[in-house]
Amino acid sequence: MSASIGELRRALADSPASAGAHARLGTALLRAGATREAERELRAAVDLDPACVGAWVNLGGILLARWEFAAAVEANRRAAAVDPTLASAHFNQAVGHLHLGQPEQAVECLARVVELEPRHGAAYHHLAIALHALGRAGEARLSAAYSVELGYRPGPLSAEALERAAAAARGAGDQSTMPQSEVSPSPRKEPDHGTAEGG
Repeated sequence: MSASIGELRRALADSPASAGAHARLGTALLRAGATREAERELRAAVDLDPACVGAWVNLGGILLARWEFAAAVEANRRAAAVDPTLASAHFNQAVGHLHLGQPEQAVECLARVVELEPRHGAAYHHLAIALHALGRAGEARLSAAYSVELGYRPGPLSAEALERAAAAARGAGDQSTMPQSEVSPSPRKEPDHGTAEGG
């Protein structure tokens, strides 16, 4: 059973220099929808302990939801540096790279996600978007098909992003110049942008 926000605030008052206490409170606040307060606690956690992976992932999720893509990529990069086996950090980093028009980096991050979690349907869906952006249509179609086979159902905006990327790939010869808006999925309502445990 999770501690209440009140209990977490009391624990933090008893141990104000505890990165873990700040991270747990920040995570609980984030889950409760108190994003500004959550961000303040998560930043306090990483200031006290730069290796506080849960705080980095959750902070990255907040930044991604605010469309601060470069900052989200950096926060998730920091989380992945601390724990290279954390698939959500690589996934969120990839989504940020897609929004920044960096499909090569997105492919690298998503390849790591599917290495860690071979049945991660959302990763294969976003991998298809990135591969289309790179002009690798055959691989993109396979990745999209595998995503469907795994039961992943993208939100409307993410499904549209894949359709736009595929259409742009069919109609353009040089995929390296594809506009960012043609390949960017929406960061809203995507799995894995959620919270990590706050420890």
